[in-house]
Amino acid sequence: MSKTDLVGNLLRERANKLSKVEKLILEIILITRIHQELSPVFSYPHEQYKRLIRSTHSQNQGENMKNISLIQEIIKDVLATKAYTLSGMATHTHIPTEVLSDIAYGINNNPSLELSKQIFEIHIEVRRELYNEIMRKIVSQYLR
Repeated sequence: MSKTDLVGNLLRERANKLSKVEKLILEIILITRIHQELSPVFSYPHEQYKRLIRSTHSQNQGENMKNISLIQEIIKDVLATKAYTLSGMATHTHIPTEVLSDIAYGINNNPSLELSKQIFEIHIEVRRELYNEIMRKIVSQYLR
């Protein structure tokens, strides 16, 4: 996939019925909502870790866990599925392995939107059911 199309990836053939402006607006809404839905999924283990750190170490070490990036956790989740290696993700997205590695290790905790969208697309591919559930939730809220 050379050009990132988050809406097309999520809606498949139904995305063809939307204008370019409608796709762009929907993409902004989806990225925002997906972030809202995935943040608690990935932050829960870190909240438990922070509580453990606070009880056994100084407050400063626990504060470092606030820098956990959603994209960092998504990369780790993709790798955990074993559907892709870091080099496989790099090949698929045309993102240098070093850049993905920097994100995965927390060195770059603020990747660009375009890079983030490409990582989301791989995550959508390997965790389709999770995103189907998120889409059902989003659609049900907009159809009320």
